[in-house]
This record gives sequence, C-alpha cells and structure tokens, in this order.
Amino acid sequence: MSLDIILVAFVAVFIFLRLRSELGKKTGNEPQPPLAGQHSRHKLHDDLQAEAEDRTSQADIIDMEEDPVLRGTYADIRKLDRSFNVAQFIDGAKSAYGMILEAFWAGDKDTLANFLDDAVIAKFGAAIAAREAGELTIENQLLDVTDASVISAELVSGRAEITVHFTSEVVAVTRNKDGKIVEGNASDAVDMNDKWTFSRDVKSRDPSWTLIATSAG
Repeated sequence: MSLDIILVAFVAVFIFLRLRSELGKKTGNEPQPPLAGQHSRHKLHDDLQAEAEDRTSQADIIDMEEDPVLRGTYADIRKLDRSFNVAQFIDGAKSAYGMILEAFWAGDKDTLANFLDDAVIAKFGAAIAAREAGELTIENQLLDVTDASVISAELVSGRAEITVHFTSEVVAVTRNKDGKIVEGNASDAVDMNDKWTFSRDVKSRDPSWTLIATSAG
C-alpha cells in the first residue's frame, strides 16, 4: 500500500470521527461512576450539580426561543435525549457544513458517504460526475460561515429533523483541463446561502446526525 493511500485513509477517518463528535457529542457534564471514598462522594455531587445546571441552562435557552414550534420541538427532543444541546448542535452543524463542502469540492465521495443519506449522496455524486466528465476542477475556499440559524425542526416517531440556514463567504473558482478559469474569480469572495436538513434518531445511543436534504437560498 502506498504512502499516499495511507495518508488519504487517515484523513478520511479523522474527518469522520471529528464530525461524529461535533454533531453528536455529549455535554461533558454527565455523571461518571462513583469512586470509593470521600473523593467519590464529592465528585458525584459535583457531577450531579453540573448536570442540573446544564438542564437549567438548556431549559432557559429553549424558553428564550421566540418561535413556538422550535421551542416545543426542542423541549420534546430533550425529553428523549437529555444530552441535546441547541448551541452545541449549531456549532456541530457549522463544522459539518465546512467539512462536507470541502469533500464535495474535492470530489471525495467516500468521505461524503459517511455523512449523507442516499438521496443526498446521489445528488452530490451526480454533480461530481458531471464535473469530471467536463474535465473541470473546483478550487473553492470557504472563508467564513457568517451565520448558522435553525429555521425549522420537527420530531416524528423519535426522529428529529432540524433545518439550518447557513450564510457563508466563499472564493469560488472553476478551471478547465488547461487550468484556465471558466467560472468565478480567484480574488473576490461571494456570499452563499444554503439550507441543510440534519436528521437523527434521538432515542438511539448513536450521536451521529445525517444530512438528508440540501437547497440553495
């Protein structure tokens, strides 16, 4: 096995583990099994207090949500998964957005297959195939995700679907087989607006969220 193949495999595994941890990570406040002695009692007390504070802070965040539909859905998700954290979900979604875009631009279908459902894989795969058939190369660069906001959420039979609207700045360049720029500008950034829907069975121990739909605008 060549060194290049080993490096590519390593990078793919790293991205996969990072995305799983970002979108599905716990709050870090779950109580650990108590140890023997006085120290264990103090540790257990501290963990339980931290968990209670997290529940309170999450309840406050949910109560501050102005959209009654979102507020109700968040509360329903928390009933099934006490580790669900709105702020952490949004942070994870932002990380996923960047990693998935970069994999798509690079034509890395193996990495995309780890995070997308069949419908989105087919959509992205068709775009990559068309690009390859035209002998085009994407040299896009994500400069910043300027905003990530939840615009809709629903919970059906224990499966949550949350749609996030992303606003980002991207340098978008497409070159032909001769290296000539056929679309975009290497010196100017453009604004991108995307709506991505992530799904997860919140009754499952698996913390991973899957991208099930994308649209522009």
